Amino acid sequence: MQKIPLLIISLFLALSLNAQQFSLEYGKVMSSFDYTNSDGNKLDNLQGTTDNHIGIGFKIPIRKSSFYFLSGIEYNKYGAEGSDDILGNYYDWKLNYIAVNLGVGYEFFKGNSFLNIKNSNTEQGFTFFIQIDVAPEFFVQGTQTINNDVYNLKGVEQFDKPFLSTNGGVGVIYYASKTVSVYAQYMGGMSFSVFKSDADTQEELNFITHTISLGFSINLPVRR
Repeated sequence: MQKIPLLIISLFLALSLNAQQFSLEYGKVMSSFDYTNSDGNKLDNLQGTTDNHIGIGFKIPIRKSSFYFLSGIEYNKYGAEGSDDILGNYYDWKLNYIAVNLGVGYEFFKGNSFLNIKNSNTEQGFTFFIQIDVAPEFFVQGTQTINNDVYNLKGVEQFDKPFLSTNGGVGVIYYASKTVSVYAQYMGGMSFSVFKSDADTQEELNFITHTISLGFSINLPVRR
C-alpha cells in the first residue's frame, strides 16, 4: 500500500514534464466524514462543511484522440462538526491535505460542431468531458476541537500516513482561442481509510467529497 503513492507521484512527474496543457482552478469542496468509533458504531450526527479547493493540472492527449491522460496537485480543506447528545460534547475538525492526482479523461464533441459553433483546439466553441483519477493525499495541518479545547493534529499517528482517494466527474470547456480555454467541473470522491486503527479496535475514518470548480487552461508548446 505504501508503494502506491510513490508510483503515482513518479507517474505524475513523468506526465507533467511532457504535458501539452497546463490548467489552474479554484473552487469549493463539500466534505463529510464517515467515522466509525472504536466500538464499531458510526457517528451519524456529523455535519459536513464547505471550504476551499485549489488545483493545478496537466494533460497529454492520447494519440490525437478525444482521450487524454491527466495529472495534477490539489490543496483541499476538509471538515466536519457535530455533537454528542448523551455527553453534551461539541466536536469540530478542520483538516488540510495536498493530493497528487493521476487519471484519464474523455472529451465529447471535440473537433465537431456544437451549438452552431465550431469547437476544436484551434477554434472557439464548447466541449464536454468526463474524467476519473486516483490520488494519494498527504496531511498538511489540522485541528480537532472538543468543546472549548483545540488540539493540533500535526504529528498524530492516525494522520501521519497518506491515504488514497478516487474521484470522478464531468465538466464543460469553452475554447476562447487555439491556446486558451476556460472550464467548469464537478468531481465526486471517496477515500480509502484516512486512518484505520489496529485489530484491537474498529475505529476508521473516511471522507466523502463533492467539488465544484472553475479554471482556465493554456496549451503548452509541443516538444519535438
